[in-house]
Amino acid sequence: MRVTQNMMYRDAIRWTAIQTERLSDATIISASGKEVNKPSDDPSAAGRILTDRATISAYAQYLANIDQANTWIETGSETLTALSDLLESAGDILSNMTTDSSSTDSYLEQLESIYDQIIGLADSQLDSNYIFSGDKTNTIPFADTVDVSGGTAADVVFALADDAATVTIDITDAAGDVVRTLTASGCSEGSNSIAWDGCDGSGNLLSDGSYSFTVTASDSAGDAVASYAAYRGDDGGKTVIIGENSSVTLNNNGGSIFSESLSIVSQAITALKNDSDVSALSSELTDSMTEEIDKITVEQVALANAQTRMETASTRLDNLTLAVENEISTIETGSTAEAAVVLSAQETAYEVTLEAVSKILDLSTLDEYI
Repeated sequence: MRVTQNMMYRDAIRWTAIQTERLSDATIISASGKEVNKPSDDPSAAGRILTDRATISAYAQYLANIDQANTWIETGSETLTALSDLLESAGDILSNMTTDSSSTDSYLEQLESIYDQIIGLADSQLDSNYIFSGDKTNTIPFADTVDVSGGTAADVVFALADDAATVTIDITDAAGDVVRTLTASGCSEGSNSIAWDGCDGSGNLLSDGSYSFTVTASDSAGDAVASYAAYRGDDGGKTVIIGENSSVTLNNNGGSIFSESLSIVSQAITALKNDSDVSALSSELTDSMTEEIDKITVEQVALANAQTRMETASTRLDNLTLAVENEISTIETGSTAEAAVVLSAQETAYEVTLEAVSKILDLSTLDEYI
């Protein structure tokens, strides 16, 4: 076979490239201290490393979930403690009302303040999400407001402490002016929804925005029925993935946590506003408050248990992460002395190749090989 000049050039370039790559690989191994720097170094080892790194990434996500959940738990626990304190204060006020009727206005003001504070706690947010709305984290859990959007009004949603024969709803604008009055009959205890067309009393469509409303209700005997903000979330729980096939569910159903407390306080407020027999109602509401405080304690214990479980999971994940990182290091790391020998050999081979190519490229005829 005839050996042409182009064939010699191509072979020279190819072998130079091969020796350059080998030298580069040896240099990288020697400098990094790792035998596996790319898949071609050791395909089997590289596969194990990629699997291990994916495992570490999964552990990191579980740990991030746990950190986020711990923040949620701390916020939730502080909220429940504050709620319990408010109910105890309301209980003290109820006890005082039965023995001192001269401070009705002061008691009413305090109870209204407690009611507003409970609403504030129930509407707590974390990272712009409502933490007590179940799965509906973008929906405010409790509010006495109704929105008009795109010319369409949402339903007016409210709750009653007892069945009501008649209900009157005054809708007000941002200036506090009543723009529409709705009436309904036969509303039941608990959550109720009344449709509104978004128009004022003259039938004019109101502009988009949020409108406040107040509810006045009475039973068939004409006695006042307490109303309070209805829960607008759902009963979904907050599920936290803390490991493969392992999760913790936290109760963020604001309805089960706050609704009864709001009902109790609203009943006391309504009784004071309507000069009802507070002493007859006080014992019943005080017992209800005690039950709610006990429920809150149960919720706090559940949160503490969940946090303990996640702390255990976090420690385990830290240990597993360290073990996998050590495995990767064992696979990747080679002998420093061996790497130095290989690098030296490759440097020599590279120099020999360059010298040989240089001689070949200087030859003009095949006779010069002889």
